[in-house]
Amino acid sequence: MATPKLDYDGAAYNAYRPTYGKVLYEKVYSFHKSHNGKFDNALDIATGTGQVATDLSQTFKQVYATDISSTMLQNAIKKSNITYSISSAEDLSQFSSNSIDLITAAESAHWFNITEFFKESFRVLKPQGTLAIWSYGQNILKDYPDFKNLMYNFMKDEFAPFYDKRLSTLENFYRDFKFPEEMFQNVKWEIYDGNETPDIEPLFTNEWTVSRLVKYFKTWSFYKNYMETNPNSPDPIDNHVADLKQRFEWKDDELLQVQWQSVLILAERRL
Repeated sequence: MATPKLDYDGAAYNAYRPTYGKVLYEKVYSFHKSHNGKFDNALDIATGTGQVATDLSQTFKQVYATDISSTMLQNAIKKSNITYSISSAEDLSQFSSNSIDLITAAESAHWFNITEFFKESFRVLKPQGTLAIWSYGQNILKDYPDFKNLMYNFMKDEFAPFYDKRLSTLENFYRDFKFPEEMFQNVKWEIYDGNETPDIEPLFTNEWTVSRLVKYFKTWSFYKNYMETNPNSPDPIDNHVADLKQRFEWKDDELLQVQWQSVLILAERRL
């Protein structure tokens, strides 16, 4: 599996990335129950520091969680019923066929060879098991409608050479993914873009200070690639946020209602 250029800072990723809330898991579990899915074994792919695995461990008897990054797994949240291991999304050979009830892939599927991932997910899942893929995209600030375009233009202008083309798959809300009909059925999509889908509530929301938002920005892969290439340059995020603070008259401790564009896809493995 091809990987982003720079290995992430696992501790920062764990501390500053948004968490996934109750609403998301209710949607996943409701779908899983709707086709008689069991709650014995779950597998979280590209687990990072184990945010999803930890949530799954409260509902499933056993959770397996894989990632290609040893740095991430070294910072993973430890639970007695979570087993972590290094593995790519396209090679799940350590897991037996028809052994897993639920497979999850959060904020990661755009990095996969999706065709190979679908094949392995089909093999590993039990009949009528569930594949759940979700991701969040660009920030939206509820009370500052101009923020979205300002951030979008900044990211494209500043980070274009460091912006992995696979991120365009996420920007298109995974619409490029073609679920093989011979493997999956009952595929459900939920996309929240903040504009064209006013009847859909955002899956991911947080109340963060400006300082907290900046720490999240600095977990972006393209920012890390930029800083690796330009270690002595002024920090572009710090400069941009200084402009935003002046424009919107923010203080560092200003509380912001943060939302994310998002996509959630649920699919049932065929018998």
